Amino acid sequence: MQLKIKIISLMMIMSWLLGGTPIEFGVSLTGGYDNNAMRFSVDEINEAAQEIEMMGGAKTFDSFITKWGVSALKEMVIGQKKVIKLKGFFASSDYINTPEKKYWSGGTDLTYKWGPYRNIKYSLRHLDRFYLRHYVNRDISVGDLASCVFTDRSHALTITQRLSKVSWLNLGAGYLQRYYSRPFTEFNLDIVYLKAKINYKLKNIGSVAVQINQGAANNISYSSQIRPSSFDRSYDTMELFVPLKMNKNLPLISEIGVSLRAEFREYDAEDLSDPLHSGRSHVDSKYDMWVKKKLTDEISLTLSSRFRTRVTESEYEWVDDLKSFKQFQFWFNIEWDMIYDKY
Repeated sequence: MQLKIKIISLMMIMSWLLGGTPIEFGVSLTGGYDNNAMRFSVDEINEAAQEIEMMGGAKTFDSFITKWGVSALKEMVIGQKKVIKLKGFFASSDYINTPEKKYWSGGTDLTYKWGPYRNIKYSLRHLDRFYLRHYVNRDISVGDLASCVFTDRSHALTITQRLSKVSWLNLGAGYLQRYYSRPFTEFNLDIVYLKAKINYKLKNIGSVAVQINQGAANNISYSSQIRPSSFDRSYDTMELFVPLKMNKNLPLISEIGVSLRAEFREYDAEDLSDPLHSGRSHVDSKYDMWVKKKLTDEISLTLSSRFRTRVTESEYEWVDDLKSFKQFQFWFNIEWDMIYDKY
């Protein structure tokens, strides 16, 4: 709660301090549906139907979802074509049919811009107590289930440089801390990553981009004195992201888009006594589609959907089945942008 107050207070205080330009506020409301809220495999769905304890406090595998968010953006002109931007946001999510899956997220962006598609941006993000599901902690038990929850805190620096009239490049680096609540602290990770994205404007169509992220996750609890564990959950990851947006000459709607995001992960573990991670890899693919309609200059509606599939490969067939799943999500979002000028 204290971190929530700090984020919102920082957004408001900095907005008032950075000169007399208007403050842009945004409010969003989202309703959605998730057909596999806890990412169960087919085998786990069959097992959970007989062992209700696997569901935690949930009554169904699927869930309706509500989200709301607020944002604020302040710009200050400091010279010819030079601008400083400060943006902050806060969002809250609630899975109606999964009581433990209720969390909030927030963050800030500080950007220095010196021309069109020329800027450097620092980003801070926080995801608070994200519930995955109930798991058996196999380091200390063979059958007792416990709630598995993690919190993310990330820092990123991104540089944008214009390449031509129709293309620009983003280069960035980041550091993410993913720390689990007890009794799963042996999974704590420090993740560092690099990213590169090239963007291209398509004449009379919209834009397309290709982004590649390369990262390494270090399992900091491995053999530590705080939470000794003989198992290493470190991994290497590479992610491909390709979005296509069409927003030119469209009848009735303002934008339509599709994207592919695929993560290729390979675990470092070689200990055969840890079959869940030893020799394991997976491909986690997300296929998104959205349609956007601007009702006015301030209000817009967006319909979006996502199909997600994870395919796991391991030396053990039961691990392949256990760690593979499919998921479908659908969202309806309304956004309202406002400008406040105290002058």
